[in-house]
Amino acid sequence: MKTFDGLIPPEQRAAFNEQFIGGAVPFFSYATEKCAIDGMLAAAHFFTPDFTLIGDCVFLTAIMPPDFDEASYREMKQRYHGDHSAMERWVNAWSVGDYFLNADPKYMDDEQILSAFTDCLQYYWGQRLKQLFPDREFIFETGYEIEGELGYSITFYQRRSR
Repeated sequence: MKTFDGLIPPEQRAAFNEQFIGGAVPFFSYATEKCAIDGMLAAAHFFTPDFTLIGDCVFLTAIMPPDFDEASYREMKQRYHGDHSAMERWVNAWSVGDYFLNADPKYMDDEQILSAFTDCLQYYWGQRLKQLFPDREFIFETGYEIEGELGYSITFYQRRSR
């Protein structure tokens, strides 16, 4: 018998399990303890989201400006002198804290938790991008204040030959 670990290593899962709920239930079950089925379906969509292709750029649909369209794309293309990767990097930049306004502040200030979360996003969003765009390579960045975002942030863009 061989067990294949999930994305979050066992020792990190155990530490999170202890930190979040004192180890009261297995970490796998913690999700269903905290979320009803509607929340779990929303989480599934969050980890495998919609993407929008405009020109040669791929954008995370959920965080695109609401009125962003082909005309906006053309204006941005001029502003960025045709640098599609820079355009994607800016539009796809996302502050993790912006979506967890009700989260316990001690979690939002814990870089290990934020890093584990963005590692999961990179994995799942990356898999979805590979499925949709198998001939393209995407670069993910995580860190603080990417493209002016507040706090711990994530973004992605395509690797292009110059």
